[in-house]
Order: sequence, then structure tokens, then C-alpha cells
Amino acid sequence: MRRFLPVVFLVLAALLLPCAAVAVWAEREIDDTGRFVATMAPLADDTDVQQAVATRLTTEVMRQVDLGPLQEGAGRMLGEAVRSFTGTDAYRKAWNTVSRVTHDAFRDALTAPRGSGDAVTLDLAPVTEELKARLTADKVPLAGQLPVVHTDIELVRTESLDEWRGAYERLGAAARWLPWAVAALVVAAVVLAVRGRRLHTVALAGLAVLVGALLLALLLAVAHNLALSDLPDDLSRPAAEALYAAFTASLRTVAWVAGVVGLAVAVVAGGAGWLTGRRKRGTRSDHSPRERQRVDTGWSA
Repeated sequence: MRRFLPVVFLVLAALLLPCAAVAVWAEREIDDTGRFVATMAPLADDTDVQQAVATRLTTEVMRQVDLGPLQEGAGRMLGEAVRSFTGTDAYRKAWNTVSRVTHDAFRDALTAPRGSGDAVTLDLAPVTEELKARLTADKVPLAGQLPVVHTDIELVRTESLDEWRGAYERLGAAARWLPWAVAALVVAAVVLAVRGRRLHTVALAGLAVLVGALLLALLLAVAHNLALSDLPDDLSRPAAEALYAAFTASLRTVAWVAGVVGLAVAVVAGGAGWLTGRRKRGTRSDHSPRERQRVDTGWSA
């Protein structure tokens, strides 16, 4: 029984490792607004995202006006002006502000008690107020006359919001104990290994971590396909790709680091076990047949 128990522990550790990584990632990304804003900030300089923002803003503005025969020309001029704006510091500040308030809106919706509604809403007043202050400080003409009004924009409406809240609660709880459980399973497997097979178990532990990293990478690939397989026609796929890549960058880093560390541990421990076994076999060949029976075989700690 003791011979197979470490294997069972390592299989469980491999299966739980991607779950632990996702739980910790979700808790940090949702709870930490500063971390989320820092993650999204580089996208302000991404050309695909800038193009998508410029196109969407131009389209929405031109829908509100009717200039007759001048409509097309005005749209082109506005598009060029907006694309030029996306390369300025003011745009980067606005991007970070929108990222922050949007993140806060989703966090508040997920942490609200169940039954609090089925919509995620964004109040534009804080965004307008901050932009007004920054544009005024930058001495932009007429910036001080911008009105600050409380306008709620509905970001998401779904009957499953309570289910999202429940999933967030479970992820938050799992993030506090699941990583420790994975570490405990690996340590327990090594400690419970029978004498003479401890290095062998350490090598298997490295392989378990490697398998867990591969499972995490597979999970990210599946999530990528699900998230981007059915995009609306008016949403830029390159921009969506950039957003997804930035949002999951830390998870990909975890998968790479865990995979490299697991492979290194497996190779080093496996090599050490092989050398130890070979040395023992060489020592055993120098003994008499009666003495050979008393020499342990296999790997030793």
C-alpha cells in the first residue's frame, strides 16, 4: 500500500496544480485593481487595440450626427483625429482610467450579495471627472467646461450573475488552500516513499509538476478557442487576441516556469538515482554471493 500511495498523491497533485493556478490568478486579478490596470496598461500602445478603439469611437460618434453629403468626409477626418489621439499621453491616461473603473464595476458586481441584480453597470461620472481634471491640468482648451454627470452604462446583463458570484466565492476560497494542498501532496509523496526509492519519487514529483503545467497550458488553449471563436462582427479579432494574451499572461508564465522546474527536477533526480543504482550495482559485484543478498537494490535517498 505504501508503495502505491505516493503515486496516488502525485497524480492528485498534477490534476490540482492547474486548478490552484487558476484560483490564485482569478483572486489576484479580480481583487487587485492596481494589478489589473498594470496588466492592461501596455495595451494602450498596441496598434491593433488602438485601431479597434479608433474605429469604434469614430463609428459611434458619426452615428449621432447627420451631415448629409459631408458625412463621409467628416468621418474620415474624425477617424484620422482619433487615431492620432490614441498615440498621446492623454489617451493612455484615459485608457488606464477606463480599465480601473471597469474593473471596479465587475469586482463590485461579483462581490455583491446574491440576488443583488443581474447587470454589471458602470458609472461614467468618476471617469469624466478624472479626465476633466487631467485635461484641465494639461491646459486643453475648454476642458474645464466638460459636464460631470452620473450616467450608468450597462456593461453586462446575464441571468447567470449569481452563478458567477458563487464561482468567484469558491475560487477565492480555493486560492487560500489549494496551492498548499498541492505542495502538501508532493511533500507527502516523497516522505512516504519506501526506502531505496526516494530519489525515484522525487523524479516522479518533477514529472507530476510537468504534467500539471501541460494541463494548464491545454486549459489556456481551450479557453482561448472558446473566448475568441464567436466574436461579434464589429469586434476586432487582433485586438481581442491582444486583450486575451495580456489578461492571461501571468498564467502562461506559471505554466512555463512550472514546466521547466518540473522537468529539471525530474532529470536531476532521475540522473542521481541512476548513478546511485549503478554505483550500488558496482559495489555489489565486489561482494561474495552471500554478501550480495544483503545489499539493497534500486535507488536510495
